[in-house]
Amino acid sequence: MDETEQKILNAAIKVFASEGYGGATTQRIAEVAGVNEVTLFRKFQSKENILRAVITRNREIILKILDSVLQIEKEEDIETSLRTLGRGLLKVMRERVNIMVILIAEGRRNPEVAVILESVIKMVVARISEYFEYQMKNGKMRIINSRTAALTFLSYICHMSQLRGVISEDILGNDEEEFDGFVDIFIKGILNAEEKK
Repeated sequence: MDETEQKILNAAIKVFASEGYGGATTQRIAEVAGVNEVTLFRKFQSKENILRAVITRNREIILKILDSVLQIEKEEDIETSLRTLGRGLLKVMRERVNIMVILIAEGRRNPEVAVILESVIKMVVARISEYFEYQMKNGKMRIINSRTAALTFLSYICHMSQLRGVISEDILGNDEEEFDGFVDIFIKGILNAEEKK
């Protein structure tokens, strides 16, 4: 990929994130990239091709980052592992929040984009589920639906990452402190010892 193509893709991410895919124009993308619209069309032919290139390029980056984050030490205690995993996922989401916003918004309208987003989520849920299943087999967790637990864990991370893009820290609190609170509730539940009986 040459420098001009890189500029166009970086500009497209900014424009798609701020104006939405439908509101984004090739003229605006070219303006933000500092190139003329003719150059943009010569490189990508259409706005759809620009989105496809943004997704394809970043899908592999996201999967690679997530894969390294999901290499959990299975012998570590569950609370430490979940904190490590969650902080890693939150970092990925912060770094790639624009891409995720584009994928989620455009995935509702475009089946091709939805398939890409689905493949990423499916892989993450499967890996977290496998971790929970391993812990259940070793007697460190009670028997639960590992997929539901994985979806619950991932949902908190995805939801908070998206909210942090639009809502102030005054309302949401400190990222790490709030996540630690979530892990505590996730592991121990909300009932006190007497109520659990």
